[in-house]
Amino acid sequence: METILNFVLRSIMRSALRFEDVPDAISADLESGIARDAELLYVHIPFCESLCPYCSFHRYVYDAAGASAYFDALTHELELYKQLGCSFTALYVGGGTPTICPDRLLDIIHCARSLYPLREISVETNPNHLQEALLVRLRDAGVRRLSVGVQSFNDDMLRALGRYEKYGSSAAIQKQLRATHGIFETCNIDLLFNLPLQTKAHVLHDLSVIEELLPDQVTFYPLMTSPSVAATLNRLLGQISYRTEKDFYFTILERMRRQYTGSTAWCFSRHATMIDEYIVTHGRYVGAGSGAFGYHGNGIAINTFLLDQYCQRVRSHRLPITRFKRFSRWETLAYIFLMKLFGLSLTAAELSQIRARYGRLALVPELFILRLMGAVCGTKEGFTLTDRGKYYWVMAMREFFIAVDTLRDVCRPRHAEKTLPH
Repeated sequence: METILNFVLRSIMRSALRFEDVPDAISADLESGIARDAELLYVHIPFCESLCPYCSFHRYVYDAAGASAYFDALTHELELYKQLGCSFTALYVGGGTPTICPDRLLDIIHCARSLYPLREISVETNPNHLQEALLVRLRDAGVRRLSVGVQSFNDDMLRALGRYEKYGSSAAIQKQLRATHGIFETCNIDLLFNLPLQTKAHVLHDLSVIEELLPDQVTFYPLMTSPSVAATLNRLLGQISYRTEKDFYFTILERMRRQYTGSTAWCFSRHATMIDEYIVTHGRYVGAGSGAFGYHGNGIAINTFLLDQYCQRVRSHRLPITRFKRFSRWETLAYIFLMKLFGLSLTAAELSQIRARYGRLALVPELFILRLMGAVCGTKEGFTLTDRGKYYWVMAMREFFIAVDTLRDVCRPRHAEKTLPH
């Protein structure tokens, strides 16, 4: 069943996420859409000290001069959105490694807070940046949530991923995580599962460490790779396979529900808070920075992956959007449905709003099929995912992000680590 479903999901996602180049003639239309409906601002900092072999995100090896030019342009882009009438209430800073240049990161946060009525700020980081002085500065700047990319608490897996030498042993990382306790309202830990070489014993060990640390939030990502990254992993770690993914996921689900509540199909929280998947909690969002994605103006917009082009466009007071996928009425409905149920439920009120806009029969066939599959259960409050449905949604979102990663493969320069503006 899962093999067939995986094939269908991959075909649907690859077919749906086909983007077109954005001519200057339609930029005004995009700008009006941004000003009208965006709620969250995602800022992408694409610099890392070195590039991890499993990562499909848009990133470059850090270069001080190039990064300085980039941060200057990023400030201008934030000001452009203010001029368009945006009024973001939430800020999510991802990467790359946003904390790689802390002073400039703080400049961006202060700039955003001066421009927009922000109520929530979340920042990603790596274990080697968990230094008390920096964390306190981030907190004092208004950061409420810190998301730490740990990936594994097993030393063998850390070595295989090239992270042991860069970020330290599992014991060292655990010590650093304990020291962050209480600094932020929420500290999230990102972990990976279904990696090549990873065994069920590795997953159980990660879960045992989580039960000891008891962080505010944990996000377990299934391995999601673009074709080029998959080829690298196959060469370095062994063949990628989905045969163990379901077993690993249900092991995680069973253990995590003892002390956590699901926020999404793969995120678990001890209290209500922001999550990594801002695309679930915020209907419309703008992506700022090179390679950033946004959902607004009835479609998905992508900023240029070329740093030189990004800086030049922003300095010329032009949006850096170079590709756009305009959703049809059905595609918009499908996107809303995917994101709502990834958040585990579709309430009766939300369903009523959807049907008021898309017709009284909207989602009737989809929900009927999902009930037959045992993926959702319905009550007077709405529809919720069953455990089986949660795994199906993990598969669906995995294929969604793989399709996005594949697009990154096509768009970004092959010599990314060398293509820096000065």
